Amino acid sequence: MDDRIVSDTAGFSLIELLVVVAVLAILAIGASLAATRGSSADSDAQRFERSYAMARALAVQGQERRGLVITPRGNQGARWRDGRWQQTGREHRWRGRVTFAVTGPQTQDPGIVFLPNGRTTAFSIRFGDPGTVQCRSDGWTGLTCDAG
Repeated sequence: MDDRIVSDTAGFSLIELLVVVAVLAILAIGASLAATRGSSADSDAQRFERSYAMARALAVQGQERRGLVITPRGNQGARWRDGRWQQTGREHRWRGRVTFAVTGPQTQDPGIVFLPNGRTTAFSIRFGDPGTVQCRSDGWTGLTCDAG
């Protein structure tokens, strides 16, 4: 057998190696994106924490009452103007199931009211099924969230 013929057919070409590396890179990117994607409960809880912090900061800094309207579909900011609540901004939709409960006297106010002195409505809110993440506030100490 001729050695030249064997050496011509053995191994991989540069093009074949580039194709394999490209396919592996695409698979690695897909796997890393799938691994870093959190559950809908985690993302809803994180979005809620940001909305809560923003509304509380606006109430304290602006020395005015602010609120968060909480519905089964999402949450939206609110502001006390001319003796009534006016919704502000757009509604942030939940990705999963959310259960909200006020722990105290119920009023016609938005779900959570933020006062200029930093106090809020006492409440609990659960994200996911059956409450994968739970956030709560006693109205005095701020927001506490943990995995259920």
